[in-house]
Amino acid sequence: MPPSHRPTPATSREVRLRRTVVGAVTLLALSSAMISYVRQSGAAAAGPRPAATSSHTTAPTATAPTGSATPAPSTRGPGGTPSPSSKPAPPSSTEPAGTTVAPVKVPSHGSGTFTRVLVPGPASTAKGRLVTYSLQVEKGMGANSSDIAKTVGSVLLDPRGWQSVDQVRFVQVTPQQVKAGTKPQVYITVASPQMTDKLCAPANTDSTWSCFNGGRAVLNYRRWADAVPSFKGNLIGYREYLINHEVGHGLGHMHQTCSKQGAPAPVMQEQSMGLHGCTAWFWPMTPSQAARAMRAATK
Repeated sequence: MPPSHRPTPATSREVRLRRTVVGAVTLLALSSAMISYVRQSGAAAAGPRPAATSSHTTAPTATAPTGSATPAPSTRGPGGTPSPSSKPAPPSSTEPAGTTVAPVKVPSHGSGTFTRVLVPGPASTAKGRLVTYSLQVEKGMGANSSDIAKTVGSVLLDPRGWQSVDQVRFVQVTPQQVKAGTKPQVYITVASPQMTDKLCAPANTDSTWSCFNGGRAVLNYRRWADAVPSFKGNLIGYREYLINHEVGHGLGHMHQTCSKQGAPAPVMQEQSMGLHGCTAWFWPMTPSQAARAMRAATK
């Protein structure tokens, strides 16, 4: 090589430095690419990350039992006839979706004395055997006697009820008449748990259940206020059942069970203690009979 083309020591050092820098940059790029690949592979193997969850659990909404829909007695007078200025409303025995029955604190005992309560509305126009009744509510429980009276009157005179099935006519003995000495055939008594035990003895109601005893349909206020779990929050339907069941005993009806799994329970089944494969039902009529009765009553 001619002397004019020989690299100088400075030039050799510059070339080596450039080669070192290029090598370092290349190694750094390869390392970054490898790290990115490993991260992506790990994420794919782990699957998508779950969404964050809250520690607060929302209470489930209550739903009414299948086949429990019944037209609203609130649009009907206690005589079972439509109010003149209103049309039948949606079913009353199925509460609106998303509602629940808030537990009510029911005292174990009341005052031990009763208020005679007037059931509002017109007299029954049904034909049949006369059955007189009177409503009384124990004092000291915090019960709304007016609301109880409206429900009792509506259920007794409803077209789906015992008046149509047993061909009877419920007639109220007013508080004034009772005070004057007129005795009804059936007392409908809403009582505290402890008073229920006393009025139902010798039957054991365990401060929990209701009964018919000695001419009294005794409705345990604890059940009236909170229903039972198997009714899934359907408080209106349960109260309809409770009245019809205990008054049914007063009319001479004994306990029954449903004919097969999934069938509507007869109103004389002890539904408060469990449905045992049946579905809750509140009226003496079957669901199909009740539907026809309501259509006939609203014509």
